[in-house]
Amino acid sequence: MKYSRIVALIAAIIISSPSLGTDRLHKAVLDLTSYNLQEQSASFKLTGDVEFYWNKLLSPADFKTQDLSQEPFLVHIPKSWASYRIDGKKLPSNGFATYRFWVDIKCEGGEKILGVKIPSIFTSYKLWVNGELISQAGNLATSKSDHKPEFAIGDIPFVLNYSGKETERIEFVVQVSNFSHRRAGIAWPMYFGSFDTIKRESRNLDILNLIVIGIILIIGLNHINMYLFRRKDISNLYFGILSLVMILRNLTTGDRLLAYIIPDINWEFLLTLDNFSGYGTIPFFALFIYNLYKDDFPLWMRNALVILGVLISIFIFATPAAIFGKFNMIFELYLLVGGLYLTFGVLLVAAFRGRQGAFLTFLGMFFLYATAINDVLSSMELIQTPYVAAYGLVIFMLLQSFTITSKSAKAINQNENLSFLLAQEKEGLERNIEERTRELMQQHDVLIEHQEKEKIQSWINKGVTRINTVLSTDKNDFEVLSRKVLTTVVKYMGVKLGALYVINDEDDTCLQMVAHYGGNKELLERNGCIAPGDGLVGAVFADNEMKVIENIPEGYYQVTSGLGSSVPKNMLLSPLSTDEAVFGVIELARFDDFKPEEIDFVKKIANSIAINLNNTRMNERNITLIKQFQEQTAEIQEKEEKMRESLEELEYYRENYHRAKEELEKFKKEQGD
Repeated sequence: MKYSRIVALIAAIIISSPSLGTDRLHKAVLDLTSYNLQEQSASFKLTGDVEFYWNKLLSPADFKTQDLSQEPFLVHIPKSWASYRIDGKKLPSNGFATYRFWVDIKCEGGEKILGVKIPSIFTSYKLWVNGELISQAGNLATSKSDHKPEFAIGDIPFVLNYSGKETERIEFVVQVSNFSHRRAGIAWPMYFGSFDTIKRESRNLDILNLIVIGIILIIGLNHINMYLFRRKDISNLYFGILSLVMILRNLTTGDRLLAYIIPDINWEFLLTLDNFSGYGTIPFFALFIYNLYKDDFPLWMRNALVILGVLISIFIFATPAAIFGKFNMIFELYLLVGGLYLTFGVLLVAAFRGRQGAFLTFLGMFFLYATAINDVLSSMELIQTPYVAAYGLVIFMLLQSFTITSKSAKAINQNENLSFLLAQEKEGLERNIEERTRELMQQHDVLIEHQEKEKIQSWINKGVTRINTVLSTDKNDFEVLSRKVLTTVVKYMGVKLGALYVINDEDDTCLQMVAHYGGNKELLERNGCIAPGDGLVGAVFADNEMKVIENIPEGYYQVTSGLGSSVPKNMLLSPLSTDEAVFGVIELARFDDFKPEEIDFVKKIANSIAINLNNTRMNERNITLIKQFQEQTAEIQEKEEKMRESLEELEYYRENYHRAKEELEKFKKEQGD
């Protein structure tokens, strides 16, 4: 399938996410003394019983100075306090309270940077760790007039200095007030662990979200573009708009990425977009599916779903969250019933009736609404899981996009085949035997040329895959990765000599040789450090331009082995550059000439090598630059985005290869007929 690798990548990220610890807070204490936090591959979910002080905003100092003789209530987190009962009475969502709990950890000596991942706390809060205020959002208040809601989701670091004890108890105090939402308090789980672990998990989720958003955006824009070129098929327009609405959902739920993109976004507006992106999808689904399977979808039912969805959307935009939130149970019932009807009442019926593409569409909707039900149950606080409907939507969109594209491709192929047959018939009446023979000879030559190009492209693609496989390993060791990459390139191309230079990150006036293959001691001493612009290597770096030298200068390179020494005649030098700057140079030498496909191969892998080596070197430096993590994170994410674009470019070449191959097989079949 066209997008199978992207689906596999998303599944791999989800499956490979580390399992969270099963330890729970017991009587407001989480015992982690049996763990080495710095060696844990996953953070710990803060779940269990904590101290709860209703209608009190207590700071750590208050616990030391005030007389709190009354036993605190023990409540379970994560959970909205609107579901708590105190003295037999259910708490209202509006109010304020203080949470308090402790985490016991094993002391490992020295200063350690730990971290807490803060979710959407409803709806303003302050968080203290060991008496120090480390995070806050909105304006805490004891009345609605002074209260200001805000979402502040993020990874919060704090430093812990061990004092020589075997264990250390960390105190957490969270003040929360809510006068704006039906949920209240710590309704979503917090996570605790080393800051490196917290940050890595957040980065993996960000990468996954960007992949999902990118897939949906590309598919959506593609179908809108298809509609603009063929306006009769309005299903493409509905599908494109639906894609954009679901991108909005991915941005406004979970980690609420839209708040990062627009830091000053209004809290009410963000919540409105969150709800609209969920309930506003049913009308577009109904319009889209009705346009595909009108015989299986009653018109009155389509109109009912669309009208209800439009009314709900208008109500959400016209009223504040405190009002439309009271009707969420009704809206969620509409979402659930509408989705199940579209899936089983329309698509499954259409699939049983043998409608074209109905089974794949049903399968995609089944995955989508399985994840949507998860979101509804989570929203109703019956389960505590993250929103995953966006991932189900990716599966649906990939399957549906494949179905729509297949229909279009089939129609185009039929038209092309008909045109070709008509042209063949006309040519057969007009041309003589000699012209026909010459045409067949020319076609034969084209076939041979095409086969040769296919063979070359296959060799290039295989090499690119091999290099990317090497680049995916040893990402924490720059020296080892550099040596493996160079060795793989040298062996795959069958060259005799090779060297890899990168610009020194501390002294940009020196190109440092970080890996070599087949060189002697004299070469290492001479080329250990080369100034940009100096010699062939320096010129390639300075000009950011590949050079192929057919006659190597005397004494420049020498191959030494147990049988003697010899001088290669040809050399290829290619800059290793990212989109921002030139990172280094790869130098290859051999006795025979470099073929065009070998030069093209080096061009294709140069950018990936540069990006991965640069990322690896940056990762090694991150340990000492932890205090500048905000600036470094932005740079790393930008590099990862460039790498993703390189992978998409590779996918593009692979698709072209398969398309050419299919056309060749089709041609062979026609010649055989």
